[in-house]
Amino acid sequence: MKILAICGSPHRGNTYEVLSKIEEDYPDIDYKLLMLGELNLQKCIGCYGCVLYGEEHCPLKDDRDMIIQEIMDADGVIFASSINVNHIPALMKDFMGRLGFMSHRPPFYGKYAMVMAVCAMFGAKQANEYMKGIFTTFGFDVVSCAELGVATKTKKEIAWNQEKVTKAFNTLIDRIKQGQKSTPTLRQILHFYLFKTISEYNKEHYQADYQYYKDKTEFASDRKPSFFKKMLAQLMVKNMMWDFSKNRL
Repeated sequence: MKILAICGSPHRGNTYEVLSKIEEDYPDIDYKLLMLGELNLQKCIGCYGCVLYGEEHCPLKDDRDMIIQEIMDADGVIFASSINVNHIPALMKDFMGRLGFMSHRPPFYGKYAMVMAVCAMFGAKQANEYMKGIFTTFGFDVVSCAELGVATKTKKEIAWNQEKVTKAFNTLIDRIKQGQKSTPTLRQILHFYLFKTISEYNKEHYQADYQYYKDKTEFASDRKPSFFKKMLAQLMVKNMMWDFSKNRL
């Protein structure tokens, strides 16, 4: 089994230590840790070329494609972040921005993931919720979360954090072994119908989206979305498109 850990902290501090401890505790797992701060990952310039024409049209040439390939090759991914001012640091946000086209054209359906936030006091919960939401739109099946506090670093706190990390990581491992997929979320289904519809309305503008969706009729998943979620998503898209046709198209 191959697990990739991506650390969004800009230095080798608490988050790095937690991720390194996982590698020590699970020697039988093929485990790789990427420090975003030590890679050549440039900031998105907002040209929108990756969304409109395809990710290969990004003018930035750096380690982005290497990271994507590492994710592709892994059975599961840990997205871990420190907390700065109650949220993820700029480095982690830049990483998400460079993969922003994936919200339009998700490549990671069925790929298992875990999110983890490490903070002294506040922000871990909302950071995990944010990361889970974004990586879910990229197609990931986020099966576990860990919120860690490192305010005191006492033996009691260390044991408390270790218990949470072990539980979350074991859940990730178990789900990979079982091959158990989660039911698609409403957000995933909504994105599917929304971007498919918009690309059909404006295929010359959203060229990459149109090519991605033109032959797709259903959300790609081993587990079919519930009838209620599907109907609700289609209704929401219908209302959005009514607003678009009235005010934008």
